[in-house]
Formats: sequence, C-alpha cells, structure tokens
Amino acid sequence: MPAVIDYRLVSGLGLALACQQALADELWADASTYFQQGSLSGLTRNFYLNRDFRNGGANRRSGTVNGYRAELAQGLTLDYISPFTTGVVGLGFDAHLYAGLKLDSGRGKTGTNLLHVNNDGDVANEYSVGGGALKLKYRETVLKYGSMELRTSPVFLTDGGSGRLLPQTVTAWQLISRDLQPLTFDAAHITAGKAPSENRNDSTLRSLYGATETDTVDYLSLNYEQGAVKGYLSTQRAEDLWRQDYLGFRYLPALVEGLTPTLNFSMYRTVDIGAAHGGPIDNLTWSFAPGVKFGAHSLMLAYQKVQGDTPFDYMAFRDGQTTVAQLANNVQLSDFNAPNDRSWQVRYDYDFSARGVPGLRFMIRYMQGQGGKGSDIEPDSSYYPLGFRDGGRHWERNIEMQYVVQDGPAKNLSLRARYGVHRGNSAEPRGDMDEIRLITEFPFKLL
Repeated sequence: MPAVIDYRLVSGLGLALACQQALADELWADASTYFQQGSLSGLTRNFYLNRDFRNGGANRRSGTVNGYRAELAQGLTLDYISPFTTGVVGLGFDAHLYAGLKLDSGRGKTGTNLLHVNNDGDVANEYSVGGGALKLKYRETVLKYGSMELRTSPVFLTDGGSGRLLPQTVTAWQLISRDLQPLTFDAAHITAGKAPSENRNDSTLRSLYGATETDTVDYLSLNYEQGAVKGYLSTQRAEDLWRQDYLGFRYLPALVEGLTPTLNFSMYRTVDIGAAHGGPIDNLTWSFAPGVKFGAHSLMLAYQKVQGDTPFDYMAFRDGQTTVAQLANNVQLSDFNAPNDRSWQVRYDYDFSARGVPGLRFMIRYMQGQGGKGSDIEPDSSYYPLGFRDGGRHWERNIEMQYVVQDGPAKNLSLRARYGVHRGNSAEPRGDMDEIRLITEFPFKLL
C-alpha cells in the first residue's frame, strides 16, 4: 500500500528550509558587508643592503671572512583592519600577512637581517608569517590581544617596517584610551616578539647590546598631543632585567610660516630590577635637539649625553633588530651610546618642491662622539665582553635622497637611497663601516 504523503508536513519542511537559506544568505550578506567596511591595504618593498666592514672584520656566519654583508630581497605586507560592530561594546579584529623573497644572498653575504636564515645557516628562498588580534571598544577605549605592531609608546616602539624588509610584531595585550583628549593612556603586556626576518610569532625579546633575554615586557605611557606640541611620560619593565623610564617633549609644526622653530627633547632613566640577568645597570641618557625651518630648508643641531658606567641600551628582537629609541643620535649605524659618551649632530634637510620637483627630498647629517669610558663596567655585566674602553671617539655621516611619485599609475611609489659611513678609534667597539641601502616601496589599497 503506497505511503500517504502529508503535504502539510512537506510544505512546512520546505518553508523551514527556505527560511534557513534566507537567514544564511542574510548573515552571509551582513558578514560580507562588515568585511568590506574594513580596510585592506598592502605594500611591496624591494630592499638592497650592503655593509662593508672597512677594517676587514669577518661576516658573522662561521667560515666567512669576506668582510662585508650584502643582500637583495622583496617583501609583501597585507594588513586588514576591521570596523567595530555596533552596540555599547564594539567587537573587531585586525589581521596581517607578511612574505619575503630572496633575490640575492648566500652564506658568505648574509647577516643583514633582511631574510630568514635556517638553522643550518642557509638563507631561506622565501618565508612568510601571519597573525591577528581581537579588539574590543568602549567609547574611546580599545583593548586588543594578539599579534600586532606597537606604534604608540616611546618606551617600546616597533619600526613599522622601515628598518628592514618586513615589520616587527609582538604578541601582547594592549589598552589604549583616548577618552580624556588631548591625553592618551597606553599600556601593554608583551609576551613574545617577531623580528623582521623571522617566520614565527612566539620568538624572544632581548636587550640589544647586552643580548639578555626577558620573558615579558610591560609598559605604561601617558601621551599628550595638542597641535604641534607632544609630550610623553612613560615607564617600561623588562622582567628580571631593567626598569626604563622616559620623558619626552616635541614641538614640530606641520606648517612652515617664515622662520619656524622646532624642538625635540628625550630622556631615558634605566636601572636593573629583579634577578638583574644583565648585571648592574644605572644609566641616564638624554638628548636635546633644537632646529629651525625656513621655506624648503630645515636645520637641526643636537647634543646627546650618556651618564653611567654602562651603555644606554633598549629592547630588541631575537635577530638583533631593535625597537626605535627616541634619542637624537640614534642614527643609521651607531647609537652613540657608550658609557659616558657625549655626542653632537648637525643635520640639514631640503624639500625640492621649492624647485618645482614635489616629492623629492634630501638629507645630510654629521655626528661626532667622544668621552666613551668602559673601565667601570662590572665584570659580571652583560656589557663587559663588548669591548668598551676608555677614550672612545667616533663619527658618522649619513646622506639620504628620496623621491615619491606624485601622480599617474605609479602614484605614491617611493624610491630611496641611504648612504652611511662610520669611523671610530680602537676604544670604540663599533668598528669602521660603509653602508648603502636602496629601497623601493609601493603602497596599495584593496578595500
């Protein structure tokens, strides 16, 4: 006997399936709309770096004595920033994908930190890494957790990708509140880092010169910004290593009207804490940099002083690539950071827009340091093996030219050439070197 079809049941099931499909389509449409409201941008970068050790020093890879490092690489970065959902508490996420490609390198030329080096010492042909962070927003306060860049505090400032092929990132909790403008409260708890040449997000953090690892880094920062005036009061704590406090002030007008003064002051106070794995540290380092802008010209003078028996040091990643210290004489090849070093700088910039070539800029600067003293470094200090001796003297010269295409299909393409020379006497551990950097960058926007 044939089964009796209950058409009411069939129609009910059909209606339910239709409603489910409609709901799925609506949710997918909402998700697609939400995604498209975010920002997806990218950057391609070609980077050539050649560092010639004029004193014949060996390449850092064992078995190489050619006295130079030279690599050419191509990088790609993709960054997605989502909007926040509506409601009292907004939800969102940020994500990134970075990739690097070897164009020219080898065992005898590596060491520039442009490319990933495998455990066997060979340079990887390509490498990539991705990550993301979840974020919550209440009014003007944002809480984030995950893999991210930190670009807001002077006591732990990643380089934004400008130092090498790909950006630095950290795994961290970060809280930023702008509810009390013009004040911004910024705090972070950092548990791991990723250097530009690494393909993993869970690598280590360390002091740059002492090469002492630390498990966690925390900072608190109160930032003030009103027009051309910026002020910073910050503190950083690297577990069982140091506490580093920072005070900074800047006056940098965006618009130049006649003779326009500028001013930049930074001061770091660093002392050992906890188990003091890097040895005793008691250091005060500061720089003062007044300047003036007039038309297309900019002129700056700077003075920097290191006070203490250990060098000024700051946070870095596993491969030695550094965060960005805010001292005036933290430049291309040297930090002028020896114990008791005192240094000065003169810098000149010119904007060729005044000559009918918008987008073309030129910079030249000269630094000289003296007074370095290493005899008071304690034998159990992580800085003792570095070779600081009394009577250190050195100088550095940097020249830079950059052109940014102003219109057409290649609009925003940047072409930059940087040339640096450093010379020092036998008491200065950072030896003689010449360096050339050729960098092209092309930013693009997909959403």
